[in-house]
Amino acid sequence: MNTKLFTLLTLLLCGVNSAISQELNNNYTKEELIKIRKSKSYLNSVSEKGTSNDQTPYLWEYVIDNNPNGNEEFSFCDAKELSNGNIGVASSFYYRSGYGDFYSAHPAVAVISRDGEEIARNSFFRPGYTTTSSAPYLFEKEGKLFALSTYSPEHDYLSFNYFQNYADHPGDARLVLSKLDDELNIVKNHEHCFTIDTFEKRGWEQWEYMPNENSGNICLFSAFEDEGNIIGAFFKIVSLDYENPRGHDSLFLFRMNYDGEIIDIKSYERESHGGFMQAYLRRNQMIKTDSLYILYESYYTNYWHGRIWYFDKQLDHIATRLMRHCDYPPDAGIIEPLKDLSVIKDNNGITYLSTTANNITNHHSSEYNDSRLYKLNDDLESTSEGTPIPIINYIIRGSSTARDHSPNINSIDIAPNNTLYYACNYNVWENIQWCVIERLDSDLDSIRTLYYDKNINSLKALDNGDLMVNNGKSIAIFPATVFGFEPDNIEEAHAHGLHLAVAYPNPGGDVMNIRTGLRNAVLTVYDINGRKIHEQEITDDVTSVDASGWQSGTYIWKLGIRNEELGMKEVESGKWVK
Repeated sequence: MNTKLFTLLTLLLCGVNSAISQELNNNYTKEELIKIRKSKSYLNSVSEKGTSNDQTPYLWEYVIDNNPNGNEEFSFCDAKELSNGNIGVASSFYYRSGYGDFYSAHPAVAVISRDGEEIARNSFFRPGYTTTSSAPYLFEKEGKLFALSTYSPEHDYLSFNYFQNYADHPGDARLVLSKLDDELNIVKNHEHCFTIDTFEKRGWEQWEYMPNENSGNICLFSAFEDEGNIIGAFFKIVSLDYENPRGHDSLFLFRMNYDGEIIDIKSYERESHGGFMQAYLRRNQMIKTDSLYILYESYYTNYWHGRIWYFDKQLDHIATRLMRHCDYPPDAGIIEPLKDLSVIKDNNGITYLSTTANNITNHHSSEYNDSRLYKLNDDLESTSEGTPIPIINYIIRGSSTARDHSPNINSIDIAPNNTLYYACNYNVWENIQWCVIERLDSDLDSIRTLYYDKNINSLKALDNGDLMVNNGKSIAIFPATVFGFEPDNIEEAHAHGLHLAVAYPNPGGDVMNIRTGLRNAVLTVYDINGRKIHEQEITDDVTSVDASGWQSGTYIWKLGIRNEELGMKEVESGKWVK
């Protein structure tokens, strides 16, 4: 059934209590509530429109065509290659709320063909409910698509779907496995209900701007297939009330078959008492070995930054280990825990973990962040209680003058020949953004570094080695060959909208930085009249150029590499504004 028609019929049949939906909070007017919500960039970021560069040829790029009236949003979250070569996209769907933003999410799915054409798209609205998980997890079984989602009561007070607007308003949260047909209609739902805390801390600003995350909910943050069943993990979170704590949150691990039956489920009470746990929960925080499930999570203390839980195949907790960021100076103070966390094991059993961390130079300010990639030895026999798990190697990406993050859904994947794809977003929340995408060898040395002209949410390696990237509003696929290291791949990278170097900050001041993976290259800078004003060799990932003596204006920079037969060959260029 059409989603909008279903919504309208539901509201008519359930009898929305308009008096409740119009009633204002005792402590805030509607205008004050809207001001609180709009002041939070986390909420506003959902409604930013993606743009498509028609001059950028990819293998293909698909850009979402959202509702032109601006009252609905469809947003991509994570994608996977299906057995027939098509792309299944786990997504979220939003209606504009009474606050004016796109806040409360509903599970959604899209399928795009191997040629970049939309095949189907659907969202799964449920009266009185929202989802506080990032998006459904997609699975395939005998050619059929399944979506694993969660639903929790909708606490967005000015939304038409506010849970108390319904006469029989929900008091539970639900874990739902949906079998879908080729048009993404639900063939059958398998549902499991969990009693949830619906207390609301009305009048408290922290609750008012994020009511769904600060009220009772369940958040699914990892799920994958193992031995023909689905293994998943979610938190059951109580409503937040600092003055009168309402109990403890719980971690649930479960094993479910494709008939929707929960075969095993175990719960573990946590020390926390509610709150915005989604700030540190993503989608890829649990990995499997032949005998274990290993769960990585943020852990906030002055000394430790991550906690690792080991479970046997019966979902019993058998050990806990700790993780600490390395190489911060002694005066660093409190370093933020693991966030924007992605973890993966390669074909040799080595674990790689990507995370956003405090900037190594400006570590005292939350305005500056880096992305880190760790190579870990998390073998249980190689670690002991109270000591950090061994870090074999690590790399840091980011600048000391900007907010740079790991993509918030997934930033690492296994590339051909057991190499890695790895990404870092630069200038997050600024007007000019880009993403550094690298192919790394197993020692974390860069084989090829390329620059994409927008931030991304996730990346995924396809079976043939091509790379798929997603920025929420579009999905693009780049051929694996542009991430090789042969010189003739430079032209191919350019042809697919990727670059070998970037100048930043742009516009800038007294320093122009050039970041590139090239070596033995020459940087040349010209003024707007074509006069050469600077030239130097490139020997490091980042080259800083003193521009303090340059006049304000636009400059052209070029990178060249020496060729024995052709002499100097230009491989990259761009404009920089002082």
